[in-house]
Amino acid sequence: MSHARNTEAMQASLRCGAQTRLGEPCRAPALRGKMRCRMHGGAWGSGAPDGNSNAVKHGYFTREAVEERRFVRSILAEAESLLSRLPDANCNTRKNGTQLNAGTEQPSSHLTYDRK
Repeated sequence: MSHARNTEAMQASLRCGAQTRLGEPCRAPALRGKMRCRMHGGAWGSGAPDGNSNAVKHGYFTREAVEERRFVRSILAEAESLLSRLPDANCNTRKNGTQLNAGTEQPSSHLTYDRK
């Protein structure tokens, strides 16, 4: 080109400064009235719209929910440790201490399924 380009205004403009993939600041000029360039969120309409229903928080990581899950885990761990300290459920003794022969007792009638 034969004419000199006037690039002074662009050279003097504020730079975006957003971190690029290489870890360096972006050198593109920021948009008028913005702190970022068009590629890093300075453009009109970039970002979530006002009242975006997709951005509603679900509450899974609220302090109360985390504490509740921690409490439930501690109760379950305590119950598991109590159950592990109980005598074996398959021991073949009755309450009065007499021995049962394995497989000789019939299940109660409400537990059986008779196909007819």
